[in-house]
Amino acid sequence: MLGLSLVDDFCLLTLDDTTGSFCLHPGQAHDLGLAAAVLLELSWSGRIDVQSDCVSIVDASPLGDSVLDPVLAQIASAKDPEPPECWIGRIGGEAARPTLDRLVKLGIAEQVPDGLYFHAPAVERSRRYPGDTLGVDEVRTRVMRTLLGGETPEARDVALIHLAEVCGVFDCMLEAPQREQARRSIEQLDSPHPLCETVARLLAAGTPAPLQDPGAHEPIPDVPGLPFLGNAIGLSGEIRPYLDKLYREHGPICRVRIPGKSIVVLSGKEGVEFAQRHAQTHMRNDIAFAPMSRAAQSGRLIIAGSGHDHIKLRRMVHDVILGQDMEANLRAMLRIAREEIARWHKMRSVSLYAAMQRLSILQVGHAAFGISVSEHVDSIRHWNDSLIISMRGDRPNFMVERRIRKSRRDVQQLFERMQSERRPLVGTQRTRYLIDAVLEAHRRQPEFITEDELVAAAIYPFFQSSDQIACTLGFALMFVLADDDLLRRCRAEADAAFSSNEIPAGGLSGLELIRAVAAETLRIHAQAPLMQRTARIGFEFKGHLVPAGQPMWVAGAVVHGDTDYYRDPEKFDPDRHLPPRLESQKPGAYVAFGVGAHACLGRRYSEDAMALNLAAMLRFAELDRFPSQDHRIRLTSYPLIRPHRTCRIQVTGHRDANEASGPSGSAS
Repeated sequence: MLGLSLVDDFCLLTLDDTTGSFCLHPGQAHDLGLAAAVLLELSWSGRIDVQSDCVSIVDASPLGDSVLDPVLAQIASAKDPEPPECWIGRIGGEAARPTLDRLVKLGIAEQVPDGLYFHAPAVERSRRYPGDTLGVDEVRTRVMRTLLGGETPEARDVALIHLAEVCGVFDCMLEAPQREQARRSIEQLDSPHPLCETVARLLAAGTPAPLQDPGAHEPIPDVPGLPFLGNAIGLSGEIRPYLDKLYREHGPICRVRIPGKSIVVLSGKEGVEFAQRHAQTHMRNDIAFAPMSRAAQSGRLIIAGSGHDHIKLRRMVHDVILGQDMEANLRAMLRIAREEIARWHKMRSVSLYAAMQRLSILQVGHAAFGISVSEHVDSIRHWNDSLIISMRGDRPNFMVERRIRKSRRDVQQLFERMQSERRPLVGTQRTRYLIDAVLEAHRRQPEFITEDELVAAAIYPFFQSSDQIACTLGFALMFVLADDDLLRRCRAEADAAFSSNEIPAGGLSGLELIRAVAAETLRIHAQAPLMQRTARIGFEFKGHLVPAGQPMWVAGAVVHGDTDYYRDPEKFDPDRHLPPRLESQKPGAYVAFGVGAHACLGRRYSEDAMALNLAAMLRFAELDRFPSQDHRIRLTSYPLIRPHRTCRIQVTGHRDANEASGPSGSAS
């Protein structure tokens, strides 16, 4: 037999294959149940003694278990015995991720690139675990045979059933008639372990389990600020240098204040590691993004979602992205890029950010909806900015409501056009565009994505992708044009890749330096230097207590300036992303696309779009900065970090296959 622990069984019982998460809403109930399972397993193994008023060590020798041994070591090192409530709160959801990772290694579970977990297909088919020669059925089958089939369970399964019952697992898993039958079966079982009663008591109290005496924690460092304004001035400009300063002066956790709000900031490599491990169980996204959802009149903005519905929506979009024809997408992107470059040539000079934004919106529109959105570029831009401004909350509602209403009407017209073209095809062909998946989801589950929510659910990629691509392209182009040697190298690479004026047979694999330029641009000008979250439960971080409900920022981009990862981090140096250095590939060193449950789904598309467009601009146009612009890139921070509207580029010539020559790629 595989010898799975109660912790493994609890995770497998609660793992929901429709969402890739736990059937309990990630948070207190699941965390408390999992922590109790850890203590029960240690007790059964003869390592600890659990009484109603204290947990004490019996045998501190390790079990060779990556989940149980760290907890055992904590209990053994405690100065005095503490009550079970303290240990349950302290352990919390810490065991979830390592347990799931172990189950993946055993072939019992599988992890998809989105960070979600599912039962392995072989387990789903056979209802047995791989390598289990004793023929013991998987936990869900065993439990349901007890609850609905009247079979007598083993003692371990009795404890598991009682623990699942107090956590509300069966309320999530069973319909009402089955639930009543299960309740009667549970009443016939032996009495629950006292730890189950402890969990029930903590849940009934409606507050997080006590992590420890609050006096035992160090106070979170407060960042000095001005009366009323707090730290608002420091946070109003280019935010990453200010976040770097906070990390240097206060360490990985501090508290900043802006008018009306106190925010705990987790920074640097420590904050990134914590978010990677615990974002789904310890943090929530929906509260911070609620103003944006209200402005969009939708609960289905993927960037603003949280919990099971968010996971479900992400998986739907993930499946669409996997099913797309990337080669066809690249051809369409190159065609649109060349059309826009020809348009710039007629104007002789263009506003840097406006040109990049129009280009990215047109390309994302084709990839997501299969149509041209050229008539709606301004509406989409206004819609994007309105949503961002509404979330910032630093302007009175009356100043933005009119703009939001108008842009929403315009976007509604775009959606009605898309819907009229695509709805007749839904269900009749392989889904290719995002709009198809949204309409299909509405057709199958109208209660999940309602008619009123269709617009925001379909338009979200414009918000999530076009701004990042446009900003990065603008900054990257200015960096390249300011460095003659880098311009020569990038242009030579672009000329070689697009020598036939088409997408090469190998795709974009030949654009290694240009991809490095985009990556370095995102390292310096990260479009999401921090992630806004709310503490789902109370938790400890580096000796400090973060209470449930606390507004938080995870300042992940601080690692981009960390000398432990990057040599001369203030210098723009694309070669740091190439062999042999590969500085950004160190674990936790590069978070430009976010971490955790809200990591960017469109990362591959965005990276391809940045590389293709930058290469196309260098291949098909002669571009230059205006002489009046120095080597510093002027930027604006409102509503996001972008090239300033005064930044322009000159279009001094057009290049085609007959004009590019030699390894330098200079125009003849």
